[in-house]
Amino acid sequence: MASRKLQQSLAQTYNHPSYEDPYDAVRDYRRVQQAAATNPEKSSYALADKLDLPRSRIRGWIDEESDTMPDAARAIEIAHNMGWIEPHDDRALPLAALAGHLLAGGSIAQSTYVPSICEGRRVSPIEIERAFQAVGVRPTRRHEQSDNRATEVYPAEHASVLGRTLSAWGCPVGGRNDIRSPPKLIVTLGDAGRKMFLESYVSHRAVTFDSKATCRLQGEQPESFHEAIAKLIMKSTSESVSYGSRGVTVSAAAMQALEFAE
Repeated sequence: MASRKLQQSLAQTYNHPSYEDPYDAVRDYRRVQQAAATNPEKSSYALADKLDLPRSRIRGWIDEESDTMPDAARAIEIAHNMGWIEPHDDRALPLAALAGHLLAGGSIAQSTYVPSICEGRRVSPIEIERAFQAVGVRPTRRHEQSDNRATEVYPAEHASVLGRTLSAWGCPVGGRNDIRSPPKLIVTLGDAGRKMFLESYVSHRAVTFDSKATCRLQGEQPESFHEAIAKLIMKSTSESVSYGSRGVTVSAAAMQALEFAE
């Protein structure tokens, strides 16, 4: 059930000229593929009549030399093969870590769904590249030679599909200031996923002070998001954490438990 809902959310990041809901195109495409496999002798005319679909639509779907698979269906196929829809083993925790990097130091582009992550004081471009590599994509950089822009790392392959899948998991698109809770991916992956997410998130956002041992996670998100982050840290560390409208204050003990003591 969860996998189907995620596939539907992923499909709905696309547009299809013949369907109000792009996931309906995915379902029809699968129906056509199943019918064609079950009835290999039937022509596109016969299949169209059997499935009550326009022949002009399904003809390309069953032609092996054609490339008219719906974009949403292709994206779901790629995401499934990459292990992003039902993450486990070597994909689950890296996805949680990547989500932490994204929410703290990156974004998913509104128009293209390409995810990109900026380097930070504690987070080097190499570390971000490793985060992308861990989910199976080859990374590349931009703005390396810029004096007034931080180096950004983004996928050189499957970029839009990865961004759309992360969006389906609950990562924000077009900016992160309106997000109210961490991605549902973090809940799905349990304690280990929560820890990986926090390691990445805190690495980007933590601001320390010379005069006190506490640490501040600054952010422009709604207070409900800061509350959720504070609760994640408390659940992971059993130490004192507070939050407000401008961010989260993490005690020295909690930072030590997260292995961020300086």
